[in-house]
Amino acid sequence: MRLSIRKQGRTSVLAALALALLILACYPLLGRVYEKPDDALKAVFPGAEITRKPVYLSKQEQKTLSEQINKKLKSRFYTFYEARKNGKLLGYGTFYTDVVRTKEQTLFVAVDGSGKVMDVRLISFFEPEEYRPPERWLDILKGKTFADPIQPGKDLPAMSGATLTARSSAEITRMVVAIIKMKL
Repeated sequence: MRLSIRKQGRTSVLAALALALLILACYPLLGRVYEKPDDALKAVFPGAEITRKPVYLSKQEQKTLSEQINKKLKSRFYTFYEARKNGKLLGYGTFYTDVVRTKEQTLFVAVDGSGKVMDVRLISFFEPEEYRPPERWLDILKGKTFADPIQPGKDLPAMSGATLTARSSAEITRMVVAIIKMKL
């Protein structure tokens, strides 16, 4: 009887230890998704009717936009979301994923009908946490238009230790505003 209790106890301890090691191994992956896409749409466009708007760029449009924003566009297809409330256009938004250094970040960028950035929200970030853009830095992008320069270190405050994140976030915002200006 005593022998079987010891075996069960040892098995429980080993199982707990294995679970703890699994949690520690997965810890770097936890907490990297900050907001669900549907929640971001609802937060930025509360009570609005959201419609998907596929945007296709011709090769010439892709080239023109790349030159305008000083960044090569990887795709010619983008999915935007149009938000309307009582028939009135509130704005457009899209989710865009970019590689910052070696891993991805996804931002939701919303732009109102006049072309001003309404909001930039961090959806997910898989780089080390110290490179994550703070919400207060992303808030600086609000109100910017295509005519506004948005270059970190020049027009925007630099993010100490997160230069690549700042550059990526600014480029994504500028790209989204440029596509909306050209196509929507």
